[in-house]
Order: sequence, then structure tokens, then C-alpha cells
Amino acid sequence: MLGLALVGLGLRFLALGMSPRLVPAVIVLGGAWLAYEALGFGTGPDCEVTPHRICRGGGCRKLEGLTAARLDWHRSAVWTPWRPALLLEFGRETWALDLGLEGWYDFWDCLRGLRPDLELPDWRRHPGVLRLLAQRRRYGLRLPPGVVVHEPSVAAIGVTAGLAAMFAELFLLPALGPAAAPWGLLIIGGAAGLAVWLYARLDPPKLDYVPPPKRRPRSPNPERGLM
Repeated sequence: MLGLALVGLGLRFLALGMSPRLVPAVIVLGGAWLAYEALGFGTGPDCEVTPHRICRGGGCRKLEGLTAARLDWHRSAVWTPWRPALLLEFGRETWALDLGLEGWYDFWDCLRGLRPDLELPDWRRHPGVLRLLAQRRRYGLRLPPGVVVHEPSVAAIGVTAGLAAMFAELFLLPALGPAAAPWGLLIIGGAAGLAVWLYARLDPPKLDYVPPPKRRPRSPNPERGLM
């Protein structure tokens, strides 16, 4: 919704002939990127792990051929953003399992149970995963069941941006004088953006609760892990 709103706002500014024209063009591009991310086009294919193999999309590999599993950043193409993923290494080949997929946590747990020799830590106590979960909206992560994240109120952010825009229009622009008239929309938008940035720093997202770690099974779990 926010991405589409930004696209519409940028096109509106272009139609009005806002100067410099680079500003509305950047707004349109930013909105298109947000909409692309929200639709989940960059999360990759579904994955499955069983006691004998790992399948990703239409291809499968033997589970015993997996040599390492680690959390890292990955992007599928030059034009896509970097995203957090569980990287599975099969010799010279690497599969990236995006943490934006539904059920990545079940896949992670099953892989730990089936291949304890990989020494893959529990995601519930993995510092990198916990930092990403706290910023899940920023990175597009799927929140595991039981995890509670405190996030800034969308309504409060909207009120803060509105008050900042009103302040800029009623007080800041008149104080700057007629020379600021061509830059009015940009100044109002900048004031609203600065207010939202400050609000996010004063009330940052954080983890309120994470379920306790699961005990590692003594024998491989025959159940499948889907991602």
C-alpha cells in the first residue's frame, strides 16, 4: 500500500511539473521497489528437506552431500536487493533459502535434527537471526510462531508525520519567505520524513519474546521440513 501510494504521489508531482524533476522520479522508483518487495517476488522458490534429500524448486540434492549451512546475505540477481538467507553449500554449488519464506524456521529445525554434524545453531539463540527478527519489516522476514516483536505504531507514525508537515507549512515556509515557495512540497515532505526518522530512533523495534530453544533430537527426525 505504501509503495503504491508513493508511486501515485511521485506521478502526481511529475504531472504538476515539480522542479527538480529528479525528486518525483526518485519517489516513483522508491515506491515501485517497496511494492516489489511487499509482493515477495525476490524470496525464491519453495524448499523441502527430508532424511535423504533437499529439494529446491524443481531440483533435488542428497542430504549427505550438504557440506555447510550458514546465515548470510544473498541476492539472486544484480537488480535485486541483498536479503538474509540460509546458505546451503554442496561443494561448489550454493543454494540460498530466503528467510522471507513461510516456514523457514521449521526447515531450520529439521535440518539441525537431520544433520547435527553441521553444527547449525538454534535460530532462537542465533544473534544474527534475532537482530533480523527485530527488524523484520525492514528485511521482509516471516515471523516464527511464538515470537513477539515490539514495533512502532503505524497510527502514531502517521500522526507524527502529519504534525511535522503542518508545522512546516504553517511556520517554516512563512519564515523562509517567498524564495522557499518552489520548494514547498519538498520542504514539507522532508520535515515529515525527518519526524518519522526521529520517532523510529526514539521507539525502535525490539524483540519482546522468543520461545526457548528446542532440544536437539538424539536420532534424525523422519518428519519433513517445508519452506
